[in-house]
Amino acid sequence: MRIAFDGTTLTPGRTGVGYYTEHLLQHLAREVEVTGDEIVVVSNQPIDTQSPLPPHVRVHHGHRFPVRIGWMQMRAQRALDALRPDVAHFTNGMMPIASPVSTIVTIHDMSLRLYPRCHPVRRLLLNRPLMQVAIRQAASIVTVSESARRDLLRLHRIPSDRVSVVQEAASPAFRPITDRAWLDRVRSKYGLPERFVLYVGTIEPRKNLSRLVEAFAQARRRGIPHHLVCVGPYGWSSRDLAGRIDRLGITDAVHFTGYASFEDLPAIYNLGDFFVFPSLYEGFGLPVVEAMASGLPVITSSTSSLAEIAATAAVTVDPTNADAIADAMVSVATDEALRADLAQRGLQRARAFSWAQTAKEMLAVYHRAAGVAAAPVAASSLLDNADTVPVKSMTRGRSW
Repeated sequence: MRIAFDGTTLTPGRTGVGYYTEHLLQHLAREVEVTGDEIVVVSNQPIDTQSPLPPHVRVHHGHRFPVRIGWMQMRAQRALDALRPDVAHFTNGMMPIASPVSTIVTIHDMSLRLYPRCHPVRRLLLNRPLMQVAIRQAASIVTVSESARRDLLRLHRIPSDRVSVVQEAASPAFRPITDRAWLDRVRSKYGLPERFVLYVGTIEPRKNLSRLVEAFAQARRRGIPHHLVCVGPYGWSSRDLAGRIDRLGITDAVHFTGYASFEDLPAIYNLGDFFVFPSLYEGFGLPVVEAMASGLPVITSSTSSLAEIAATAAVTVDPTNADAIADAMVSVATDEALRADLAQRGLQRARAFSWAQTAKEMLAVYHRAAGVAAAPVAASSLLDNADTVPVKSMTRGRSW
């Protein structure tokens, strides 16, 4: 079986979906060495991976286009026609409208429908209708949690047997680290304080940073000595987060590192005292598993997939309640026994997720989808049943 694999997110400076795509591709490559299947990576631009791809994974160099959405609808079909794969897998919620082969699409979450105010207008106008077309047309849909699957089936009237759950996992790079020289080098590189609470993720409204800093300010007033370190690139809108931090009087205790390289992230996790991830909504919540795999106690949301992924290995809180987040931070910061217990449970929970298992399950999805004809969708139907976007209600802010 020949598999066309979407590599459009394999770009420098990538975050969640890019890491998902690379880890999946690298582990699929190991599986097809055994099964004899073939993988061909298709992309609008040259791909960039942390580790070299093995020789038996081919990269299609034709039909390039600078803009990913444009490539998806104007060039990807030609690439598939040239390659004649048995199946194609698009990993980021969209697929060619007129895909000539049986196509699988990964839908990571339903935030475009459930939390429209947490997305810029352009994303709602372009990505949401294209995602709805993919959901209607794909031969098979993959979600990364049971929570995301339930949301998808609730919002879209499609047969449940078309939707499979294939979970993500932390990279083996995330583990407890005892190399003091490495830890000291990373601490110095990013100017990290001695004791800190850690957040890892894009700085954008859906991640709930405004309530996190409010809760952190409360926790500081109640005596915790920690600083707050936020690791991740700046997203589309921060709702004047810098001004909020200043008004709370915690400017000297909050640190933003910007984007951190994948090589440095395991050490950054190990340097934190505990991890807080109060996102409003996630399809999976990979930073939670990375933190647990690193031996870091975790506080996260009790909503969406995060409660499912954390199970009993984390303190879970209502992400809309800053007081509850603050209470959890004070409890974990002041109770050494609780931190030790959470760290141990987190390590055990993280072992339940494996990229090797993910690749096996995904390959099974490919084999089931092979030979299942994609339902044709005319270009004129692109916006059929698309949600109306109330532009005037969209949140506006500034990135900082």
